Amino acid sequence: MQISKDFLAQTGDPTATGTGGESIWSYIASGSPSNTEPLVSRYFEPEIRPKLKHTTKGTVSMAVAPALEGDKGGCGSQFFVTLADNIDYLDGKHTVFGHVVEGFETLDKINEVYTDQDGRPFKDIRIRHVVILDDPFPDPPDLIQPPSSPTRPPDNSTRIAEDEDPLATLPEEEEEKIRREKAAAASALTLEMVGDLPFANVRPPENVLFVCKLNPVTRDEDLELIFSRFGVIMSCQVIRDKRTGDSLQYAFIEFDKRGDAEQAYFKMQNVLVDDRRIWVDFSQSVAKLNTHWSNDIRRDLKLSRRSTGFGGRDDLEKTRRYRDEDDASRRHGGHYDMVFDISGSHGHGRKRSRSRDSEHEEPAQFHVHRCILAAASPFFHDMFSLPQNPTVTHKVPVIPMSETKHTLGTLLEFVYPVQDPHIQSLDELVSVLGASAKYDFLGVIATLRKLLVAPHFVEADPTRVYAIASRFELEEEARIASKYTLNVQILDAPLSEDLKYITAYSYHQLLDLHRRRANAAIALLKVSPDIKCMQCNGSTFSLYAIPKWWYQFEKMAREELSSDWIGVPALCRQHIRFVEIFAGLEKGY
Repeated sequence: MQISKDFLAQTGDPTATGTGGESIWSYIASGSPSNTEPLVSRYFEPEIRPKLKHTTKGTVSMAVAPALEGDKGGCGSQFFVTLADNIDYLDGKHTVFGHVVEGFETLDKINEVYTDQDGRPFKDIRIRHVVILDDPFPDPPDLIQPPSSPTRPPDNSTRIAEDEDPLATLPEEEEEKIRREKAAAASALTLEMVGDLPFANVRPPENVLFVCKLNPVTRDEDLELIFSRFGVIMSCQVIRDKRTGDSLQYAFIEFDKRGDAEQAYFKMQNVLVDDRRIWVDFSQSVAKLNTHWSNDIRRDLKLSRRSTGFGGRDDLEKTRRYRDEDDASRRHGGHYDMVFDISGSHGHGRKRSRSRDSEHEEPAQFHVHRCILAAASPFFHDMFSLPQNPTVTHKVPVIPMSETKHTLGTLLEFVYPVQDPHIQSLDELVSVLGASAKYDFLGVIATLRKLLVAPHFVEADPTRVYAIASRFELEEEARIASKYTLNVQILDAPLSEDLKYITAYSYHQLLDLHRRRANAAIALLKVSPDIKCMQCNGSTFSLYAIPKWWYQFEKMAREELSSDWIGVPALCRQHIRFVEIFAGLEKGY
């Protein structure tokens, strides 16, 4: 229905679009497959009667459709009812065929309804039933009368229904029930998103009992013996603390049949077990994974009782972060997902460069977990996220490694949640640091960076520590090591293989540091005017002059610093210490 306030209310469109509807003859012709007559026009010509005018409210007239796409315009099934008096604008254009004789209050309500920009009411207004008191005209041929009035709007409108009250409120109890249902659905959806539930609508198993208020001394075997008289028990487990192993005083008992669980529920309620009155109820938990409720540190899994599935149902599957993270251990009887091979037997003929110490090393294999490697290294995380070959998913992948057994073992000790190994030499540190950088183990790299500048390494061989830090682009560690190199002669330091891997720019930076420190040491070659020595000068006239030997020392020191500034710091410290001692003797210290 389309309403124009104080003008008219138009209806009769079965498509609810404002452009639908057809005449009765067109409707019969379109629905009759045996009709051989020429195509009937959609509209019929309006019958205009000049004497019939729109002078009173409630005048019923046919709506006239314009000619479109070559189709002649006219009257179809749409009509309107005027909502005001004296609408002479419609006279001579529309066919008047009736008047409203009673029920004008209904027209007033229609005139006051709220509409959208197209004139459609926000709340549907529908003609539910029509009663024909007298029809003086014969029915057209092939007319099929519907058995009843339509009960469903053909447009499937999403507007407010005619029998719906948008302001109506439910009783407080029903509203609270609906609110709780929505909150529970939202919580279930959240648990599904984080992986705690396989899906939001999962239901708890009906053959599992929850038993609480247990005595701390009650064991799994005790409960299984007591409840076994009701039927076959698939699993019976007292939940315990993961750290201490103490009973948490509740358990889950799974029966083979639902009827056995119901019988145990009615019979065992408030029964005395180990001097405690137990409480029995049906389990509402869906946390059971493959018939195992928790990480029981005292009891091994009974593999013969384990079944596939998730949440107590065989047709569900646990949400997994990585492909086949659980299947490999079940198929092979182990708990590892990958093997690092040191023997080279799986290298497919690929040549790998090794050190002399590793050429005759015994073969070794390291069985590792994907989840730990992925958590410690972005490199392995991205590798495991790549699509896997479906033809080899039943095998534990074996990866050939170019590192030595000792290097890879030390690296894995840093990665796994165990005590960090003890690095005894720079050679060992370099090999592990290289492997860590290669496989992008960020946590191991951070640990080795601190260890590289430890006093027992940086004080013993600062030049090599600087070379290692520069090789792996560790700027902060290189800056610390460069300061320690000021205590040694660079050219006299042992030649290290690590110098092969640093750039000329890094080595030039180190030399430039020594040169700048030499210039700073030369600037320190000044003696205080307060230092005087009559015995050194040997003359009364030079009693208050600077000792003569100072000028000779200053000349030799400048020449030494200018010619060999690589070993500046030691000479500079000797000079400063000599001046401090001399000044202290003169002042009586």
